[in-house]
Formats: sequence, structure tokens, C-alpha cells
Amino acid sequence: MKIVRTLVICGAISLSGYYGITHSVNPALAQIVPDHTLGDNPSLVKPNVEVKGLPADLIEGGATRGDNLFHSFSDFNVGDLQRVYFANPAGINNILSRVTGSNISKIFGTLGVDGAANLFLVNPNGIVFGANSQLDVAGSFVGSTANSIVFGNGIEFSAINPEEPPLLTINITPGLQYGKTGLQYGQNPPQPIVNAGNLAVGQGQNVTLVGGSIISSGDILAPGGEINILAVPSETLVQLGQAGQILTLSTPTPSIGSNSASVTEFFSSLNHDTGVTVSSDGQVTITDSGTIVPLDPGTVIISGELNAANLSPGQTGGKVTVLGDQVGLFDSGSIDVSGNSSGGEALIGGDFQGQGQLPLATATYIDPDSTINADGISTGNGGLIVIWSNQSTRAYGTLTARGGAQSGNGGLIETSSANFLDVTGVRVDASAANGNAGTWLLDPRNVTLGFADTSNGTFDSNSNIFTPTGDDAVVNIPDIEARLNAGTNVTITTGTTGTQEGNITADGFGITKTTPGEVTLSLQAANDISLKNFGINADSGFLNLVLEADSDNSGSGDVELMNGGIDTGGGAVTITAAGAIALESIGINRNNNRSDQAPPITVISGESISLKSAGINTFTSGDNGNAGNVIVQTGTLTIEEAGIGSTTDGKGDAGNITVTAADSVVVTNNSGISTNTRNKSTGDAGEITITAGSVLLEGQENGLGSDTEDNSSGDAGKITITADSVVFRGGSGIGTNTQDHSTGDAGEITITAGSVLFEGQNSGLGSDTEDNSSGDAGKITITADSVVFREQSGIGTNTRNNSTGNAGEITITAGSVLLEGQGNGIGSETQDNSSGDAGKITITADSLVLRDVSTIGTRTIDQSTGDAGIIIINVDSISLENNSAILSTTETTGEIGTIELNANSISLSDSRITTAVEETAVVNSQEDRGPNIIIRGSSLSLTNNAQVTASSSGQGDAGNISVEADQSVSLSNSSIATAVNEGAEGKGGDIKIQSGSITLEDQANISTETVRGDGGNITLTLQDLLLLRDGSQITTSAGTEDQPGDGGNITITADLILAFLEEDSDITANAFDGNGGNIDLTAQGIFGFNFPDQPTNFSDITASSERGVDGDIKINILGVNPSQGLVELPTTVVDPSALIDARCADTVKVASDDSKGDEFIVTGRGGLPPSPLDPIISRTVIADWVTLDNSATENYQSQRHSPAAREESARKRPKRRIVEAQGWLIGPDGTVILTPFPTTPETWANSWRKSPSCEDLRRISNGS
Repeated sequence: MKIVRTLVICGAISLSGYYGITHSVNPALAQIVPDHTLGDNPSLVKPNVEVKGLPADLIEGGATRGDNLFHSFSDFNVGDLQRVYFANPAGINNILSRVTGSNISKIFGTLGVDGAANLFLVNPNGIVFGANSQLDVAGSFVGSTANSIVFGNGIEFSAINPEEPPLLTINITPGLQYGKTGLQYGQNPPQPIVNAGNLAVGQGQNVTLVGGSIISSGDILAPGGEINILAVPSETLVQLGQAGQILTLSTPTPSIGSNSASVTEFFSSLNHDTGVTVSSDGQVTITDSGTIVPLDPGTVIISGELNAANLSPGQTGGKVTVLGDQVGLFDSGSIDVSGNSSGGEALIGGDFQGQGQLPLATATYIDPDSTINADGISTGNGGLIVIWSNQSTRAYGTLTARGGAQSGNGGLIETSSANFLDVTGVRVDASAANGNAGTWLLDPRNVTLGFADTSNGTFDSNSNIFTPTGDDAVVNIPDIEARLNAGTNVTITTGTTGTQEGNITADGFGITKTTPGEVTLSLQAANDISLKNFGINADSGFLNLVLEADSDNSGSGDVELMNGGIDTGGGAVTITAAGAIALESIGINRNNNRSDQAPPITVISGESISLKSAGINTFTSGDNGNAGNVIVQTGTLTIEEAGIGSTTDGKGDAGNITVTAADSVVVTNNSGISTNTRNKSTGDAGEITITAGSVLLEGQENGLGSDTEDNSSGDAGKITITADSVVFRGGSGIGTNTQDHSTGDAGEITITAGSVLFEGQNSGLGSDTEDNSSGDAGKITITADSVVFREQSGIGTNTRNNSTGNAGEITITAGSVLLEGQGNGIGSETQDNSSGDAGKITITADSLVLRDVSTIGTRTIDQSTGDAGIIIINVDSISLENNSAILSTTETTGEIGTIELNANSISLSDSRITTAVEETAVVNSQEDRGPNIIIRGSSLSLTNNAQVTASSSGQGDAGNISVEADQSVSLSNSSIATAVNEGAEGKGGDIKIQSGSITLEDQANISTETVRGDGGNITLTLQDLLLLRDGSQITTSAGTEDQPGDGGNITITADLILAFLEEDSDITANAFDGNGGNIDLTAQGIFGFNFPDQPTNFSDITASSERGVDGDIKINILGVNPSQGLVELPTTVVDPSALIDARCADTVKVASDDSKGDEFIVTGRGGLPPSPLDPIISRTVIADWVTLDNSATENYQSQRHSPAAREESARKRPKRRIVEAQGWLIGPDGTVILTPFPTTPETWANSWRKSPSCEDLRRISNGS
């Protein structure tokens, strides 16, 4: 069977013109024998022609087609020391020659072109370049054992089926044709090419050798050009560029086979001048080294030099491509594609990561003494080196792709395999003296990082170095460490083929970077990465670390790091996985040694990230730059006995920490996330931002924090949480602080959530300036649907412990806010000898409930200076229960705080709203001070000893109270009061209430009181009723014995002012040494009060003074407005006789003069009924004035000044219950009596007053 092999060349080949054929054979030149296949254009050989100054054999003639010249020979050989040149007529760019006979072409001398044309030599029988051979070709050279040069339209320039080139122009991609369909591997494979000589072409030109196998122990030089070595084991179409570059391989259409000699016969015909030796048993070895050469088709063995370097200034290195089924670099073989400006490319066994169109080697071998260089010599980047195989890659030599000495980055070196990889002892250098480090890429399938020995392999009877010894790759840790320290990035990647999962594993290792510069170690697994009992550190320079599971984007891959440590010295850390990332008993630290911003630590997982007894930290110190950020993205983040942090100890800022979790963030068991500035640093702490479905912080010492501490001057960072739900439980919380003699503001805390729950002692949020520090505490903001505080949890902003700065504001905006349980609170304080204002508290919600000793408060205490804070509450409803409180107090020098409450419904039970100037406080008095407690709403209800109070126990006025309730104010056993207490100095506070009605019952009171100083005023402006019941009081009092002060004024405007006389409910404006206050009452009616000079045990309205002048009581009873409602009176005078019942006139005997009719006179306060048929109006009892004796006066005085006696009196009085009327009766005098029981017509008949009959009148007149 014949084997047809074809050479195809890209570019335009013009076939035009035709010359006659002549044939002349000189026996002396039998080594070059033209054939008869070119018709009238035969190839002609002229001997002894001077070419380039020396004798040579010159080949002329041939068939010219455009710029292409075709030659055809039956034999073509160049003897030892012989010089053979092809003539290069003008206009010819390509010289294509074929050998149509059956012999090998042996080139032992010089083969050249007398010009600049490219030279193609095709001999299907094989080509050998002897040890003394050389090329003298200024253009490119292609040597091939293909059957033919074939063009895409089916036209061939064939060596086994020779024909004259057709008369047409061909402008399509050509190629080299090897074999035909049906040719099996091992059956008459393409013949080899052996090179032991020196094959050189001109600057920027190419050398291409394509054969069944290639053995090159000699040198091939193409300065700045390309060297392409390709071994094809079977039928193949090799597509080339016009200058011989290898483009692709494909399977052609069938053609006729050849009768070439076998590969064994080929090597048996060689001698020692070829660089190989064939033993008697047919074993082939490289002569100089004795290395056994496998005879498998598709094998490439390079033991010489392939040099495409370009050292000319400003020039880039060339390209070397060595391809085949088995590719090996042996015996100090070398490949050089370096360039003065930038390195070139060396592709051994395939292209980058096995991609592209180039054929891929099954196995690749680089022995320890071999070198591949792709350096940028002076300037520019290092080049590209790829060593690839589909089954087995063993790379043990020296590989360099260095950046230029003056400038330029390191290049890329890849040693990879789709299956087995062994790089033990390899020396890789992609460093850059004045640029960024290059990369060493390892890309097998499963990889184990460890410590392994290797024999490097040999060809002997027992093994083949092209045969893999296992499925997994073993990468030696010392090799990785050495390359990193040499300034080369190391990248190890895996894929998935067959049963392999593409994992990277290691257990028990350490990698330490000890040299300056920045490099990157990348582990990129198609599936999982598992590192245990390890350490990766940078003692010098910067080490970037990349761990990537699921590098093939298949959707699976986990990262497990256990019992280890990572410290990159300022390098970036990136950990990504499609699945889970588990960090256990490990620290990932990045201490920035840079002068600029450090790169981030990034941890990204598609499913979950768990930290257990682990830490992720960035750090900077001294004059170095910022610490760098921490970025975490996952589905679920769990932090248990672990932490994430960023800290500055220097001038740079701490990094920001950003956590994004689609599902949840859980922080438990002494864990936290923090950013800090400390140790006299001047940089700011970073921000913490968490975005998640839910956030749970549970347990003591768990939390988020940002602090400025230890004599530092930067600001603490802002903390922001956005989630559907946020839960703080068991003592967990968030804090931002300026502390420990530092200067700088504490950071803000912002939470935006559906629900926020604080549960457990010390759970909460806080922002403080403390411990002799200076700076404002941070603002705390919560926006949520619901906010709940339970079990001694709370929010606080404080300035304390000898510090200077304002406490931060607290703002809550929610649907509902609930504080439930003792010790729950929201507060802002200035305390402990500090200077600054307490912060403002603002709550906006639909409902606010404080229950069971919960508190909202602001205060300044403990010898501090500053104003108590403002509390503003805007809600639809508010309820305070069971000793809960809203407070604003001061114990120091500063202004009293303000409480402003705006709500539709306000309810207090056994609770209080209070502003207070405490005993040690000093507050400036102000004439026009506004209210300190402002309550606005629809209704206000105080029950069970609830209190709204503004008091002073120090130097300062009691605060004012203002209440505006559209519908009602109701107090039961409760009080609204202002007071200046014993030892205090200041004016009593005023109380102003505007409402529809006010009800006071069960000893409720509205009062202003001063032990010393003028009492405050009470102003009540009502639309309807003021009702006082059961010993309730509206009172202003001022002074005590020897303590001056005028009583405050009471001004009440209402429709009705009502009390029960016996219940001792009073309206009083009294004083001791000072004048009594004035009382001004304006109403439609005032009922149930006495108006004595001094209070009694009855309901009184008094304005008295023990020693001063009594105040005035002014009663304004609203009557008919004379300008409205006027009606015209009748002009007819009423006939008095119509008012007298005259039915009995004739039957009554009158004792007086019979001539006169009866008469009666109306006197006193009674009146005449409108008609005789109407009921008689009941008499008004008039009591005369009396003077009490001394004992009665003393008894009264003792009761007046003894609250206990008054309470006892009120207690003894039976409480009269008011019930709804069920019926009614009429008394004998016509009075209508409402009854608590139903009545019937019979009851009405018995009760109705009977009109006196005439007989009755007669008996009366007769005195009977």
C-alpha cells in the first residue's frame, strides 16, 4: 500500500507560464537527480558555480508559477562538504522541491538559496541532516516527509504521484498531506526527520520540520522567527502558514498509498554522522549521550538547541513549537525564545492549557539538564512557556520567563497535564527585577502537594518516561517554595477527566516566602481543595494567595482549611468555592507591609462559609498603608469561637469588612467581627457592612465592634446591618467606641431590618467615648417593622470616665417598639467627670410599649458637664406599664433635658415620664424656658400611681410640662406635677394642659410645688368637663416655714368644673411665707366645691397663705351672650291670677278679711313654680358663717399640713360608686330621683306627688 503525504502552504501560489522539459544527468552529480515530471521546465543542476564567493552546485530551471518556483527530483542528497544552492530568479518568493524517488534525502553539506526566497523540501522517504550539515537560507525553510503539498481545491504538488503544476492561479490555504483514509497507526507511518547539523535561517524567518518522528541533536536557529517541529504518527493534513507556521491538523480525503521503507529500515540506513546510533538489535540511541530513543511514530526528541531568540535592541523573541504524540527535551537540550525587549513563546506538547488548534501531545518530558528560556533581556515582559500533555507531563529542567533587567514583568510558565504531572525538582523562574512577577501554572487533574522523590525516568527495557506512573499529580512543596522565593507566581489548576474529580489536597506542609517582592500562589481546583496542618507565610515581601474550588464552573467544589495559618505579609487572599468553605483552627492574617493600600481578603462561597476557632484579619502598622478590606459573600456564614477583623496600629486606615449572605449570618460562642485603630495610631477604623437574610448574634462576648483605643486619634468605623431579621441574644451586641486616652469619634451603628430582637442581659447596641478620651460617641439608627427588647437588653450612647465629647443620637423608626422586662432600656448619658451633652433619642413608630421596669432616658451624672439629651417620641400609641419610665435628668452642670411625646393614645400605669434636676446639678434659670415635657395626642391616661413630673433637687428651675390631648386626660391615683424639692433653688415648673376633658380620681393630682421659691403655674384649657373625685387635687404650693415663695397661679377654662363636696377634692393655690396664688376659673358651671379661706376636709377651692397675703379666686360663670339668641317678649302682661288654682275659692274659709282674696308672698332664694300644676322647686339651704373654736382650728391646721392625716381621712370616707341610672322616681316635693334599679308605672304612681284636694285645703285652713 502506498502512503500519500502532502505539504500545504498558506498564501497565494500563482501557476502561470510553461517551459519545455529537458533532461540531463551527470553521473558525478547522481546525488541530485532531477526527474521528468515538470515537462518543459525541468530542474537543472550546474556544478562548480561560484555562489556567495565559494564553489557550489546551483539548481536552476523548474516550473515557475507566479512568485513560486517548483522543482522535482528522483533523488536529492547533499554530500559531506558539498554546497548545493537553489537559484532564486527575480520575483520568486517560494521554492518548492519534491523527491519522487524511494530514497532518503541525506543532507551532509550545505543546502541553501542564492537569494531570499523560502525553501520547501518534501521527501516522503525521510530527511537526514548530518552533523556537518547546515542551511544557508535567508528566507524560511520547511523540511517535510509529507506525501504532497495539497491545496484546498484538491490540486496537489505530489511526491508520490508527481504531475506538472497546473496552469492556474491558486490563492487558498495549502497544507501537508500525510497518509490517507484507512491507514492504521503503526502501519507504514510517515518517515522521520533527523537533524544533527546546524539549520539556520535569516532574521525573523522560520524553520519547520514535519515528519513521522523528529530527532534533533543539532542546532536550529531562527533569530526572532519561528521554529516549528511536528511529528505526525499517521494520516494527517497539516495546515501551514505561507512561511511554514503550523496552523492546524485535520484528516484529508483518501489518496493513493506509498511504498516507503519502514521506520526501522530508515534508522538502519543511518551512520554516526547523523547524531544517532543504531545497535545490532535495532535500538536507536543519541550518539553523544547514549539516550535511548523510542521509535514510536509521532515522537519528537530534542537534545540540541532550538534558538529563536532575538537579542537585537528593542526586538521581541521568536517562537518555538514542538509538537507530537510524545515530546521530549533531553541531554542538555535547550530552547530559547528570549528577546532583548520581551520574551517569545515556547509551546511544547500543545498550547496554553491544551486549548487552541494545535495537536496535543500524549506525553511530554523535560529532563533535569534541559532549559527553556523566554526572557525579556533588557526591557519588556517575560514570554510564554507551555509544557502540556494529555496523559503524562514530567518537567524537571530549568524554565525561565523573566522580565527585563531594566523593566518588564515576568512571563507565564505552564507545566500541565490532563492526567499525570510530575515537576519534582523543576527550576522555574518568571521573576522580574523591576516589574511584577510572572506565573508558573500547573494544570493537571487531581493534585497532591507534598514531599516526593523522583528518578526523573529513563528509557530502558522496564520503563518508558512517556508512560504515566499514576493518575494524580504530585507537586513538591519545596519546588513551589523555591519558585515563589525566586520571584515567580505559582498557579496549580486541575480539571476533571475520567474518574478523577480534579481535587487539590495537602496535609502537613509549610511554604515560607523569605525574599522581597510580590508573588502569587494560586490553587485552582475543578472540584475540592483540602489543606490540613499547614502554614503559608510571607516573612518578606508580599505573597498573594488564591484558593479556588470549581474553577471549571461546574457548580461543585468545596474548600477545607484545617489546623494551619496563613500570613501573606500584605498580599491579597482570595478563597472561592461553588460549595462550602470551612475554616477550622486556622488563622488567615494579612499584615500590610506596603506603603499603599493593601489588597483585600476575599472569601466567596455559593453555599456556606464556616469559621470555627478561626480568624480572618487584616492589619497595618507604622508608616505603612491601609490594612485592606475583608469581603465575605456566601449563602450562610457561621462564626463560632472565631472572628473577622481589621486593625491599624499606624498611619494607615483599618480595612472595611463587608459580609453578604443570601440566607443567614450566625455569630456564636465568643465570636465577633471588628475593626479597630489602636496603639497610638492615627488611621481610622474601617466600616463593617452586613447584608443578609437574617443575622443572629448569640452568647456573651459575641458581637460586632469598631473602636479607637490606646492613645489613638482616628475615628471608629461605621457598622451597618441590612437584613430581614436581626437577633441579639444572651449578651451579644454591637459597639463602637473611642476609649483609652484616644481622640476620635466613635462610629455610627445602622440597622435596617424587618424585625430586630434584643434578648438577654447586656444584649444590645452601644457607642461610647470613655476612659479619658476625646470625641463624640456615634449615632445609632434602627429602621424596622418591629423592635423588641427583653431581659435586660438595650441601646446606649455615652460619654464617660473623664472623657470629652457628646453622646451619640439614637433614632428608631419602626412599626412597633416593645421594651419588656426589668433592665431593658434605651439611653444616652454623660457621666463620670466627663464633658459633653447626652444624645438625642428619637422614636417613630405605630406603637411603643414599655413594660416591667423598662426605661428610655438621657442624663448627665457623676460630676460631668453637659446638657441632658432630648427625647422625641412620635407614635400612634404608647403604653408604659409596671414601673417603666421615660426620663431626662441631670446631676451636673448643664441644661435639663426635654421629653417630647406625640401620640394618638398615651397610657401610663405605675410608670413615669420625668425630667429632673438632681441634687448636685447646676442649671441656669431662664425666664422664657419652654416646656421640658411635651405631650401631644388624642388621649392621655395615667393610672396606678403613674407620674408625669418635672422636678429640681439642685440649683435650677423645675421643668415645665405641656399636655395637649384633643379628647381627654384621665388620672387615677396618678399625678402630673412639677416640684422644687428640699434643698433646691429654683422656680417651680409650669403645667399647661389643653384637652377636651380632664378626669382626676382616686387621689390623682395636678400640682406644682416648691419648698423654696415661687410655685409654678397651672393652666387647664378644656372644651368640656373638669371632674375631680376621691380626694384628687389641682394645687400649686410654695415655700415652707422660713422658706419664701409665692404660690403659683391656677387658671382653668372649662364647660363644667365638677367635684363631690364630701370627697375632699381641692383646687388650691397656697403658700407659706409668700403670697397665695391666684385662681381664675371660667366655666358654664362650677359644682361641688366650697370656697373657704383655708382648706377643709371637703372639696375646696382656696388661694391662701400661712403668713402672706391670700391669693384671689376669680370665678367666671359663662352666661347668655346678649348679642345672640335674642327673642321678642310678649306684649301682654301675665295675669297673676292665672298662676293661682281657684278651684277651691268657695270652699275655703279665710281667717282674715272676707272681702279680700287669699294671698301669699314669696321670699328668700326660693321661687314660684311656673304654674300651679308644676312641681315646687326645692329650697336652697343657706348656711350662716360661723367661727371655729381654737381646738377645731388646730385640728384643721394639723390635717392641712399632714398628708398622712389627709390620706387617712380620705381612706375612712366610704367611696361612693357611680353607676348608670336604671330608672327614676319623683319625690314628694317634685324632685326627680334617678335610681340604680329599674322602675315601673306602678312605682311611678306611688311616688308621684299628689296635688292637694279642696278638702285638704279646707282642713289646713281650719287648722285641723
